[in-house]
Amino acid sequence: MSDPFNILVFEHRPMVVTYLRAIVQDDHLAEDLTQETFLAARQSLEKFKEGSDFGRWLRGIARNKALIHWRNSRQEPIMSNSDVIDGIEDIFSTMNRNQEDSNWWEQRLNALNDCINRLSKNLRHPIQLFYFDDKSIERIAQMLNAKRDAIAQRLSRARKQIHTCMTQKIQSSSTDA
Repeated sequence: MSDPFNILVFEHRPMVVTYLRAIVQDDHLAEDLTQETFLAARQSLEKFKEGSDFGRWLRGIARNKALIHWRNSRQEPIMSNSDVIDGIEDIFSTMNRNQEDSNWWEQRLNALNDCINRLSKNLRHPIQLFYFDDKSIERIAQMLNAKRDAIAQRLSRARKQIHTCMTQKIQSSSTDA
């Protein structure tokens, strides 16, 4: 693993897979798109601006790969609402900051769990079903006797609240340090 790019792949792969999984909601497709993302990143590495957020750059490539997949397959995007995808990006951007701390992931996961627990049941339940129980939006709508668009909107609102909560926690922890 002496190639610096392979080190970057090793460090960022879990984030890219998770990001794509949140967008496409299919483990196998997320894995395939992750591979395509890193291939494209390697080929266009010279376009990366030194000092920029490498994770954000990778997520941009990953997002484009997902959009190209949907366009080529003529499938309706699962996450077609750009506000939802932007919300996912905001959450990932927030979590990427200040990774130098050795307890970074544990602190972020604890903060994330706390932020999820602070959601109203109306928002927390769809988040838990979607991300932890791996249910589709359609299945959640059936389970909660709600319309698909209503569930998508609840997920979007929940993500925004989680983002706000995580941002506040990160800002307060950085001022405490």
